[in-house]
Amino acid sequence: MTKVCIHTLEPLQHGGVMAKVRVVGEILRDSGHHPHLMYTATDQVPSGNWMTKIKYLLTHATPSATQFEDYQGIAFPYWPLPIWATYFCPWLWMQDSRYKFPIQVVVSGAAQCGLPVALTGQRYIVWISTMYEDELEGRALAGDAWAAKTGTGLSARLLQYEEKLVIENATMVIANGEYITNKIVNKFPSVAGKIRTIVYPVDTDLFHPRRTIQEQDSDSYILFTGRINDPRKNVSMLFKAFARVLTEFSDVRLVLTGDEPNDYLLESASEAGVLSKVDFVGRQTEQQLISLYQGAEVFVLASNQEGLGISVLEAMACGVPVVSTKCGGPDNIVVDGETGFLVDLNDDYHMAKHITRLLKDPHLREKFSNNAVRLAHESFSRKVMTKSLLTAFHDVYPEYFSV
Repeated sequence: MTKVCIHTLEPLQHGGVMAKVRVVGEILRDSGHHPHLMYTATDQVPSGNWMTKIKYLLTHATPSATQFEDYQGIAFPYWPLPIWATYFCPWLWMQDSRYKFPIQVVVSGAAQCGLPVALTGQRYIVWISTMYEDELEGRALAGDAWAAKTGTGLSARLLQYEEKLVIENATMVIANGEYITNKIVNKFPSVAGKIRTIVYPVDTDLFHPRRTIQEQDSDSYILFTGRINDPRKNVSMLFKAFARVLTEFSDVRLVLTGDEPNDYLLESASEAGVLSKVDFVGRQTEQQLISLYQGAEVFVLASNQEGLGISVLEAMACGVPVVSTKCGGPDNIVVDGETGFLVDLNDDYHMAKHITRLLKDPHLREKFSNNAVRLAHESFSRKVMTKSLLTAFHDVYPEYFSV
């Protein structure tokens, strides 16, 4: 059994990065290998004055063994330094032979967390969903002052240089969609010969339309699932669009899964006049989430930025028409006018117009649903995408993987 190091972000139970980690972990285990997570423990730094932070450094100066779900891991201390430095610091320990695993994989949103292995000269694969400047821009558009500041000046240049090192030094780059593939090749033309587009695989045996009409709920609702408090998701714009929809469909509801809403989100819903029509249902089990997809009339995404949009893939696999902003990843997933509609960023008027059109026309919904399910099976089902990922692993590490 060969040890594999998966360089990633601090693991969370929910979210796209950990979903991709689980996919990679399953492939590694099925191939007889033992995956370990390696990440920087960002949530461990205490707030307070410099004395508090210095005390933290003195007691958390070295990596520690950790466990997340069924993954063993190595958590590096998060020093209270500029963000570019936090990506660099783990490299100091990567010189230790204990951390030079034979197989190295970077699984992330943006690429910077792969900097430690990029500086060692080892073979590695990087599977990413976004460019860091896109992520910062999406946050800044939603009013995130930290993102606006980080995206300019010396810090931005250093972060871009780290991203360049990780991507250009990789043995293979896997992009989680055509949008990010094009962004990478345009920015780093030298990697054009070693980049592949492999979309997150959806288990279409689990995520599927309801089998019979009798299973359909009588209540009509629009669905969004994700980190609803993340400013990049731009849920406040979704509330404005929903308010427009309610002028024609007063009985429809908006269902939001994911986090419990923060005060800002509740205030936004109240200001838009839709709070009483919104159901915040919190975290869902996988089966509960599938049931919500299957019962929705329309799936909506109002984001300012998405590297891919796994929830969009899952919704389509369940046969739900999608109305999304042109926020990156969905641009190459949703076929405009065939499986759903795409609108400009912050365009609540046209988002509402397309939602209303779908609610009015059951035949159009059925057409989009059938198209979405067919596309899911052909283009991003687990059977298709897992085979592509396994082939990529074999091409970089032929001595460890067979196809």
